[in-house]
Amino acid sequence: MCKVICCIPADNVGNKLWIKDFREDSGKMFLKYRSTFNKMPFTEIETFIADGGKNLIITGDDGTVLFRFPINWITKLVSD
Repeated sequence: MCKVICCIPADNVGNKLWIKDFREDSGKMFLKYRSTFNKMPFTEIETFIADGGKNLIITGDDGTVLFRFPINWITKLVSD
C-alpha cells in the first residue's frame, strides 16, 4: 500500500476529509477515510462511482451520501 494520505476540502468552512490506502478487491473499491467532522480513527469503507464516473462517494450505513469527491484524488493515492 502507498504511504500517501490525501487531504480533501469537505466544505467551505475548513473541514477536511482524509483518504488513504485505496484498494480494489473482486471489482469493489475500498479506502480508509476520516474527517474533521468527528473523532473517529481511519475507517475502511467501500466507495462507489457516481456522476458518470467523475466522482467517488462514501455512504453511511443507510445509503446516505456522506462525502463526494473527484475520482482524480484516487490517482494520487495509487501513483508512486
